[in-house]
Amino acid sequence: MHIKKVSIIFLFAALAVLLTWFVSPSRETPSLKIVRDCAQVADPSACYEAEASALYPKLPVVEIFDVIREIRREDPSYQFCHVLAHKIGERVVAEDPERWIDAIPLNPSDGLCSNGFIHGVVGGRFRAEVLDDATLQKLLPDFRRACEPRTGWKPSNLDQAICYHGLGHLYDFITNANLPKALNICTQTTTETYRRVCIEGVFMQIYQPLEPDDFLMIEQMPVKPTKGTVRQFCARFGDTPAYEGACLRESWPLHAGITDGTGVESFCSGQPNEEEEIACYQSATAIIGRLSLGNPEKAALACEKLPQNRQEVCFGTAAQSVLEENRDDASRAIALCARAEGPVARSCMTMLAAQATFIFGQNRSELEAFCAALPADVKTQCD
Repeated sequence: MHIKKVSIIFLFAALAVLLTWFVSPSRETPSLKIVRDCAQVADPSACYEAEASALYPKLPVVEIFDVIREIRREDPSYQFCHVLAHKIGERVVAEDPERWIDAIPLNPSDGLCSNGFIHGVVGGRFRAEVLDDATLQKLLPDFRRACEPRTGWKPSNLDQAICYHGLGHLYDFITNANLPKALNICTQTTTETYRRVCIEGVFMQIYQPLEPDDFLMIEQMPVKPTKGTVRQFCARFGDTPAYEGACLRESWPLHAGITDGTGVESFCSGQPNEEEEIACYQSATAIIGRLSLGNPEKAALACEKLPQNRQEVCFGTAAQSVLEENRDDASRAIALCARAEGPVARSCMTMLAAQATFIFGQNRSELEAFCAALPADVKTQCD
């Protein structure tokens, strides 16, 4: 009996050692270690951006995005990972800048982090260079094909749109923030389908600087927009309503009340025409959706602050932002629509159904999974 008791005690001791070994920090997955470490700092998001991007080149890009998916599951408050994906793209392209176009297809096929990886690749390749006219002309063919489908990369329309938006950011750097010149390059390198997003990228870059290079470039601009001068600044582009409208709507960081919906109506007033006003509401409500990814109630409350005739756009665009960040979040996008009331909820889901092919492209499994999650009376409009 004594021997049996000692054996049982030994067995439990051995199991305890094994359990300790399996759950020790040295056996943690990269995602769990990052979440644990970043929980100790004041700004976990910035910590995730630094720690996860530093996994490259120790891990391949595809595995790093798996780590990011796990971080988002472990910490539901962290959903907006676009900046993190930027940093990964910048690291990848730094290894071989001349092959920047070849790096673009490494972007995750589900568009995780709103295709921020593509922005990082594009921006990281040229952001330190100002190009003369002769060099620009030589590179125009590369800019025209960078976002187009090719062997090994079959992007959805959404992927292409975000890629061309990233090129708009880039054009600021290579022209040294000569905005008319950057806008002209958008015209030369995009079709009508993607011109708007390129133009928005040009203006977004000067309103949302992130890196030291961004701030340095803006400082060199002879005329810079401020909260008090933005309308006069954008009026300089009044000969082309699409330019003036994009300039105004991308200035949202200078305005209060965008993310909670209270200031959207005043922000979108004074657009050059009705078309640009609608585009303004689309942009503002996309911001609401993107900055409320982990809090659908916050997005719904913000949308309810908008004029009645703009609430459909708000709920639909905010729900689409969920899918843009992660196309596997069909249920979360649809649930956001369901928070609206009556006809607005149905219009929101109908809008998602109409945009399904644009979002998912040739990925039939993702498309079919999304369509299957829609209510039966909306499902028929999904293709």
